[in-house]
Amino acid sequence: MPQRNPPTPDHRSVPSAHRPLRLRVGEAGEVAALGYLRGQGFRILATDWRNRLGQIDIIAEDGDTLVVVEVKTRRGTGFGLPQEAVDSRKQRKLRALAETYRAGSGRMEQPCRIDVIGLLVDADLKVRSCTHIRDAVSGI
Repeated sequence: MPQRNPPTPDHRSVPSAHRPLRLRVGEAGEVAALGYLRGQGFRILATDWRNRLGQIDIIAEDGDTLVVVEVKTRRGTGFGLPQEAVDSRKQRKLRALAETYRAGSGRMEQPCRIDVIGLLVDADLKVRSCTHIRDAVSGI
């Protein structure tokens, strides 16, 4: 009988110290962004929402407005600021994801915007700076 490799575990089930740094940086950024948004009075509806088109980091409400939030976290600026990673291709994808979420959740009439939160973290994954760009992606 052929030997099979064991399934690869989901990254969330692997102890944090053993996960790739890229995943730990991203997770630290999303946790920090959630705290920031809650502190600003946002109501969090969903995190890590996925469908066949892709993934939305955070879905929230700011007053009566539905807000899709893309979180970008970096440990340095060698490749530019974190928020600069949301290029035109990513913006198109975020628009499509936002519309899919709205349609599936019965929120087509609710005002909607797409925000970007850019975070810089230090070697210990502590936040050094947080930039919140409201309505960063137009056309929704």
